[in-house]
Amino acid sequence: MICVDASVAAKWVLADDDSDTALALYRSQAAGEVIAPPFLPVEVTNAIWRRVARGSLTRSEADEALADFLDFDLELATPSGIYRAAIGLADRFARPAVYDMLHVALAQIAGCELWTADLHLLNALGGQLRFVKPLAMFSPR
Repeated sequence: MICVDASVAAKWVLADDDSDTALALYRSQAAGEVIAPPFLPVEVTNAIWRRVARGSLTRSEADEALADFLDFDLELATPSGIYRAAIGLADRFARPAVYDMLHVALAQIAGCELWTADLHLLNALGGQLRFVKPLAMFSPR
């Protein structure tokens, strides 16, 4: 089982430099073995819409990308203690917002790796949490 954040999940449906890597990461897991906090679909939907607003995606392409994303087998999880853990992590790493820390807390509670392409998050954590992995480090087995 792995946990992913929106910086990875959005790459499943939006063309990007490392979209192939993000898809390979997803495919490396068995069905139902990818988890995320419940707001992940909102974040991915927003990433799709930002591309429309910038003019790099048409509305039709956005609708297709969203439909494709919604077809991914993903477990949205809210384990007991996730919010307290996220606040504790936000405090520990002096984060101005708790959103990213919810992904970290979920992976920590679930005892799995969190894969991210969010360089701000990776830099903020400074390699202190070994279960948080940069997408660029993924290599299909």
